[in-house]
Amino acid sequence: MPKKTSTGLLAVVVIVYSMSMGMLHASEGVAIRYDQSDPKVEFAAGDLRKAIADVGCRVVESQADRTIVFDTFSLGMGPQSFRIRREGENVIRVVGGDSLGAMYGGLELAEMIALGGGLDAVVEKARKPYISRRGLKFNIPFDGRAPSYDDTGTAAHENIAVMWEWEFWEAFLDSLARDRYNTLTLWTNHPYPGIVDLKEYPGVSYDNVCRLRERVDTSTDRHFDDTDLMDPANVEVIKEISLDDKIAFWNRVFDHADARGIDIIVFHWNIYIFGAKGKHGITDDMNNPKTIPYMRYCIGEFLKTYPQVDGIGITAGEHMRGQKTSALEKEQWLWQTYGQGVMDAKAADPDRELRIIFRQHQANLSKIVDAFKEFDGPFNTGHKYARARLYSTSTSPYLDIEYRGDLEQNRVPCWLNLRNDDLFVLRWGDADYVREFLQNVPRDLMRYEAGFYMGPDGFVFGREFISRDPELSGQLEIDKHWYRFMLWGRLGYDLTLTRDYFERRLTKRFPKTDAALVYDTWQAASQIVPQVNRFFFRVNDFQFSPEGCIYNRGFLSLDQFFEHPPLNGSGILSVQDYAAAVLADKPFDGITPMEVADRLDALAERSLEGVEKLEVSGETSNELAATLIDIRAMAHLGRYYADKIRGAAQVAVFRADSSKAEHKQRAAQYLTEAVQDWEAYAKVASSAYRPQLYSRTHYLDWWKIRDDVRNEVEVIRNEKAAD
Repeated sequence: MPKKTSTGLLAVVVIVYSMSMGMLHASEGVAIRYDQSDPKVEFAAGDLRKAIADVGCRVVESQADRTIVFDTFSLGMGPQSFRIRREGENVIRVVGGDSLGAMYGGLELAEMIALGGGLDAVVEKARKPYISRRGLKFNIPFDGRAPSYDDTGTAAHENIAVMWEWEFWEAFLDSLARDRYNTLTLWTNHPYPGIVDLKEYPGVSYDNVCRLRERVDTSTDRHFDDTDLMDPANVEVIKEISLDDKIAFWNRVFDHADARGIDIIVFHWNIYIFGAKGKHGITDDMNNPKTIPYMRYCIGEFLKTYPQVDGIGITAGEHMRGQKTSALEKEQWLWQTYGQGVMDAKAADPDRELRIIFRQHQANLSKIVDAFKEFDGPFNTGHKYARARLYSTSTSPYLDIEYRGDLEQNRVPCWLNLRNDDLFVLRWGDADYVREFLQNVPRDLMRYEAGFYMGPDGFVFGREFISRDPELSGQLEIDKHWYRFMLWGRLGYDLTLTRDYFERRLTKRFPKTDAALVYDTWQAASQIVPQVNRFFFRVNDFQFSPEGCIYNRGFLSLDQFFEHPPLNGSGILSVQDYAAAVLADKPFDGITPMEVADRLDALAERSLEGVEKLEVSGETSNELAATLIDIRAMAHLGRYYADKIRGAAQVAVFRADSSKAEHKQRAAQYLTEAVQDWEAYAKVASSAYRPQLYSRTHYLDWWKIRDDVRNEVEVIRNEKAAD
């Protein structure tokens, strides 16, 4: 639905402040004038009230000495933009290019007061978004009977109940707004029988919320093709709630998103029919003529039921049965289902703007454009910009390799899917990496770029569920990883934010610490996984989880380092190239594995030195203690990969020339040291966290993985020379 824009000054809220030596006096007051009917500006005004109260004011009803005024003025500004300006000594005016811009300006002003200690800290400022749409990718486990892409991990299982907590969504969406995210993409397969009244298909819709009775494991089929999820023997009710109440709940959630300026786009994989399987002749086969009208009806009714939803995302796979024998190409099939369903909703409300995003994944852009040529709304595509490795390089080559030509030919706006399938447990924070990454988004393609959405396939960032600290257990993941989420959202909006700003944020969070040291220490530890990823680059989520050195079949042994080269364009030599240069006694043409290992050790050393200094800083918060544990764990993980890489390089020399037995001996020594590194990592990580199963890879159980790390030494020691 079109968003409302406020312009009037309809209400006055008066808050007292004082300004002596930069602080507030109770004898003076500040009035905040804004349109009280605008929920976005009301949200910002709430943060302003708190910020001024926190620096020592009291709230009064009248006799204000100074005034903060909200206004909107679109000419020369544009959507989401704001200007903060002083008008004489007594007035601060926040001008938004629209209602959302006014909200951002108010949040910015509140932050200036909070971080600077009072109204003296307020400076004039004008900003408009660097990237217009900044979003999160959220695989949502609505119900055990309506799984998302891969709900076979502990995170999805534990967070089904959380998805039905109003308190979660209120806090989550408020955090997104403060971090300047304006898009939330919810990724699912087929939740509609559980959240829409499908009257034309009696017996399909259902009440309550369920989850699987048996916990998932590595053998569980993520498609659940052979499991009847509607059979009560396979699921248990965890929340009794009628369908009508479920619809009311999600309308409330989506209303709150709208009130925070956050667009909701619901993405799908295909073909899934959870809840409808075996009913009304519906099957998950492209050749079934009854499936098309059913899917179309679901989408149309969903959009009519939830008028706040702004768009639909589509994926052509990875479960489209009958493609080889279908009379329709998959792009056409998706138009007749999802596309026509969106058109049905638009026909019911002609003024409503609805967006379609058709992902590039397993589809042809020219065929997509042709199939959807009759769609009359915003039509976009999407690309996995850094594949599954957001934390690898700030200059990802994959859009150029895979999609640039199609985009230039078809000129379709493209969302960047920033897939983080690397870091789920350990806290990460490197502002310079995020800034550099966003700076390097291809500027010549910006006219085709619609925005970004960031998130994983192998994890659900709902509530934290593995912490051993009772005070931290159950906290929102967006609160646990506040620094990481804040970096991408704030820099996505305002790329001019400097180190000084982030240090002030760290000071506010940890007031008794040296913020500069926190910044440097956290940054050093956060450079470890990107360095590992550049050496051992795997494009897909199921192929590598750096936090556990695991993939979908378990532990990643040295052999994987031989099979897969470093990131294209990284300048890093593979172990085979390194071995060839050693044996030929030639100069190295690139960064050697041994140099990569040295870099990892240096980062680990800087991290551990910083942690030791910060642990005696006097800060006693559980959050800082947990953050330092994560940094320490990351440092030991870096040391492990350093010694593993050294071992792999030496094994490569031995395998290329078995007469070089000394290299085999060196490899065994490095891998022995890697065992010690892993044990140090396991000791730190397991002191803070319980094991879990990742959806796309395997079990993250540090002490069980230690057995694989130990075994690797024996394998190399017993390796025979090739015949």
